[in-house]
Amino acid sequence: MTRPRPTDTELSREENRRKALAGVQAIFDRYKLVKAKTGPAFDNVAMGRVVILDASIGPPYDVPSSASPAAGPAAEVLPPPPDTGIVSSCTSRLYIGEDFGNYNGVMHGGAAGVIFDMLTTIALGPIARPGFWAFLGGVTRTLNLSYLKAVPIGATVIVHAYVYQVGKRSAYIKGWMTSEDGKTTYAVCDHHKLYLPMVKEHLELRVPWDDLWDENGQEKTKSKL
Repeated sequence: MTRPRPTDTELSREENRRKALAGVQAIFDRYKLVKAKTGPAFDNVAMGRVVILDASIGPPYDVPSSASPAAGPAAEVLPPPPDTGIVSSCTSRLYIGEDFGNYNGVMHGGAAGVIFDMLTTIALGPIARPGFWAFLGGVTRTLNLSYLKAVPIGATVIVHAYVYQVGKRSAYIKGWMTSEDGKTTYAVCDHHKLYLPMVKEHLELRVPWDDLWDENGQEKTKSKL
């Protein structure tokens, strides 16, 4: 199993977050270029509407008492969670509009699959590097969802994604979909991915993140986006 590089674990909280968010942002930067060149895709709504709230290399630092980073500035902040093997994380917010709904006035189960697929995959961004889970990180092998409570149309959800295992060939990510206040868990997922090299045409679409790495895929020192 590949753990965060030693230099990553020694980063300050601010630098850790900056690097982690840069890795996630790189996914969206390249996604927009691919979309512009290739055309529409099934996951466009989720990727176009999502708002990234936080990301980390290793476990997240703070978890509000409501269990949701979107609980607001007044939320009681608990100590950092124990390192239970979390390699990286990403937390995002998504509005559930009618385009995700069914005729019962709630989010379609298939929409939850697309949302979890994309918004757990981006949690690999903080530890990605050229040739190692860059962009959208290969293909999904299995995506197991448990639907716990219907999501009303018009609700905003928080998706927490934790990478627990990542190696050269596979990765395992756990996801939770909650209400904004963290009091309701709508669904959970287990996402197993298989690594595939980035499509050549996608690799040719350069983004600022690419300039952080040398020709051997090693991180340049003192690089800033």
